Amino acid sequence: MFKGFFQTGIRGSYNVSENPSFVSEPWYVYPAKHKSNGRIVSVFIFDKSKFEAMVTRLCSTSSSSKNPKIIISESYELIKFEVNQLSKLKHPQILQIYEVLEETKSKFIFVSEPLTDNLLTASNLSKDELNIQKGLLQVSKGLQFLHNYCSIIHFNLQPSSIYINNQGDWKLGGFKFLQNLNEISPQERDNFYIMNNSSLIPFVNLNMNFTAPELIIDSQSKLDFGNDIWSLGCIIYYLYNDGDQLINCFDSNSINDYKGEFQKFQQKFYNHKVNELKYLLKKIPESLYPIYPQLLARYPHDRLTIDQFIDSNYFNGSLIKAMWFIDEFSTKTLEEKLLFMNGLLDPNNELGKDLLSQFPASFKSSKLLPLLIDLLVNELNVLTGPVIETDTDQLITISLNIILKIGSSISSLTFQDKIFGTLFKDDKKNKKAPETYSKLIKASVKTRLTLVENLSILQDKLHDNQIVDFYKNILDLVLTSAPAEQSQKQDQIKLQETYLKYLTNIIEKIEFPYIKNTLFPMLCQVFKTTTILSTKLVTIEVFEMLVDKKIIDKIIVNDQLFPILKNLKSRDKRIVRSMLSFFIKLIRSEHVNLDFEASVESILPQCLSLSFSCNDCSQDEFKEFMKVCNSIQKHLIEKRLATLPVNVPNSTRVNGNSFDGNFESLINSQTINDGSKDNIYKGPSSATTLTPKVLTPTVKSSPPHKNNTTIAHKTTPLNLKNAAATTSPTNRYSSLNNNQSNVPALKFGASSPSTNVNNTRMLNTLNSTFDKPKYTRNNNTTRNNNGYHDADDDDDDEFEDFQQARITPSTRPTINLSKELPSKPNTNGFPQTPLKPNVGNAINNNRIVTPPTKYPPGFNSNMVLTPNSSGSRNSSNTTSSHIQGQKSNNNNDVLDFL
Repeated sequence: MFKGFFQTGIRGSYNVSENPSFVSEPWYVYPAKHKSNGRIVSVFIFDKSKFEAMVTRLCSTSSSSKNPKIIISESYELIKFEVNQLSKLKHPQILQIYEVLEETKSKFIFVSEPLTDNLLTASNLSKDELNIQKGLLQVSKGLQFLHNYCSIIHFNLQPSSIYINNQGDWKLGGFKFLQNLNEISPQERDNFYIMNNSSLIPFVNLNMNFTAPELIIDSQSKLDFGNDIWSLGCIIYYLYNDGDQLINCFDSNSINDYKGEFQKFQQKFYNHKVNELKYLLKKIPESLYPIYPQLLARYPHDRLTIDQFIDSNYFNGSLIKAMWFIDEFSTKTLEEKLLFMNGLLDPNNELGKDLLSQFPASFKSSKLLPLLIDLLVNELNVLTGPVIETDTDQLITISLNIILKIGSSISSLTFQDKIFGTLFKDDKKNKKAPETYSKLIKASVKTRLTLVENLSILQDKLHDNQIVDFYKNILDLVLTSAPAEQSQKQDQIKLQETYLKYLTNIIEKIEFPYIKNTLFPMLCQVFKTTTILSTKLVTIEVFEMLVDKKIIDKIIVNDQLFPILKNLKSRDKRIVRSMLSFFIKLIRSEHVNLDFEASVESILPQCLSLSFSCNDCSQDEFKEFMKVCNSIQKHLIEKRLATLPVNVPNSTRVNGNSFDGNFESLINSQTINDGSKDNIYKGPSSATTLTPKVLTPTVKSSPPHKNNTTIAHKTTPLNLKNAAATTSPTNRYSSLNNNQSNVPALKFGASSPSTNVNNTRMLNTLNSTFDKPKYTRNNNTTRNNNGYHDADDDDDDEFEDFQQARITPSTRPTINLSKELPSKPNTNGFPQTPLKPNVGNAINNNRIVTPPTKYPPGFNSNMVLTPNSSGSRNSSNTTSSHIQGQKSNNNNDVLDFL
């Protein structure tokens, strides 16, 4: 940077690069940027100190040279004159000056529009045929302005005086020898004296290789507009032949060299037919052959005028006219702009393809792209209401389309800089910055449709996170429509379908939580609400793609997808075909891994329903549907079979073991280790109450005022199944009584009348086991530490009482084994509480009544056990034997039953 001397004026207003873009004698041209408004410019700098040192050195080596101060003074006058003329002349094809000449002690400085090259320094890539044709037209337009409107002869038309700006436009400069005919008398025009061309400073002299011959060879030099036409013809040769010159002087400032070279050219060029000049013209296109000799006619009055050159067939092609229309784009009306931009994309023209693709790449990226971006930004910034005018909407849409088409042919870096940074990103930090991006996506349905149709270009030029953010930002705007946009329904349908189809290319870059919580619910909503058949079909394709790419899982399918699929009302055969294709992929997907029940209950019935309710299908199509249904059913059958054992024989169970009905299976089914610790019977569990269906005998008791008491033993029904508990005792008894009318009633466990008696006795024993009477403790009842009665103490006390019991003739009870059915069964389902006997022995009606004796669990009065006691017993052998035999029989029955 020139920080040391850029302090005020131009030097303090611009940031200037350290390296020049190019050198255009005597100027060094630097790229620069305005510090406040950011405008890109070119700064021309002439170093006076270096120049003066060079002149002094040259003059010291030449004795015939002028005084150095005179040379320096003349040179400075030319520089000032050139910049002054540029400041005065305003035309699109003349170099535009932003800051006039500023002179300091050591510098000449001025600022112009941004430039990249001149024709002397430009590369051959910028000199392709179309660019040359457009550039020559621009130069000709500049000359036309000078000749026709200003009466000015350029007089210095050469490659170094034609500049190329950053948009690829050619601009006229180098006005240091400019001649204004309005300031010259007719006599002076006819006897024009060319200035001395022998100066030691090159840029002070005319370039002889591009100077008309009448100004040098003829005795009377005539100043005429034709002088510039000759120079233009020499420039055409220079451009098409890669820098070769038609008149090639060894010393471009030597008049003598020029006269010799011109004589050679005169012999080869004049008095020859056009087709004989091909070897001399070399690469000049044949379209120029009819007019090129007239550009280089020997005398000025024989040459073409600049108007005739512009009107020639050389500039009559559609392409060059389109490029020229772009140069004058800002002056056209809205209708003309729309007509022109639609024509750029129309393939039906004389070239057989659209004009946009025929433009040079440099022209599209440097000229057309910035022009359309500025147009688009300006149109968006003036939008205010929700409704956009039709012409404006069309202008924005077509401009955006052309911008993206051009963007596809430029590099990603250039796309990011010129397009994305301007149109697709809002400056949120600067509240005053225009929200171009927000306005762009909200402008209209057509605008969003244009963006979605060019998503492939955006994805190719942007980073993954940028394209994903863009896709998310337009999700709601694409899949929903505002009331004001109802008139664009067809465009909205196309927009939705295009957006959904492109989801395949971007879905794997979107994070799963967003898909689950936002994107997929929106897709389900579109499928549920849309009445457009094509949109439903596209949505089904999206669902199928999500399954193929393993994006959605079982939870999403069950919670979000199945509810909307169950409500599908359309029975169009295309819907049916798509749904069946989706369902068969869904149930076969290992990633989704649907539950078997969901497949059977949700998918298979709906497939059949869709197939049978399709009304517009043919027989072959219905058969096709049924093949798919059968395929789904076959898949489910195979899946079910895979979960079942291969072969289960018909077996019979014996003692909890199964056998196949033969001797070997029967023997093998026996369990030898029945007496192991694990197989010992531990009694009924607390969860199950076994209550056999038996009748409770009737207990006859004496009136309460009498002292004698008859003790009756009752049996309580034992429920073997929980379901039996729900049946009331009354119903059970009534069932038994009904069966007794014809056949003797069988007790629980009896298989024949012969076993009925034994089973009755066994059940009575069980009744006494499980329905042990509870008696009130006497006053000696003990309490636990908390002061409450302990149930475990009762069991211990009862067993001690039993162990200490003494059976004597005087205390031996008389057992009444007769039992009667109760007159009224117990209706509450619980065991009845036995009557509480009177305390003390009593003799009444020759019967001995004794106090109740407490027995250990599992024993009653029908069973008498002899306690293991060392004390003597006064008992009768006969009575003891009888009771012992009865006890043995009862115990054996109980064990057999268990």
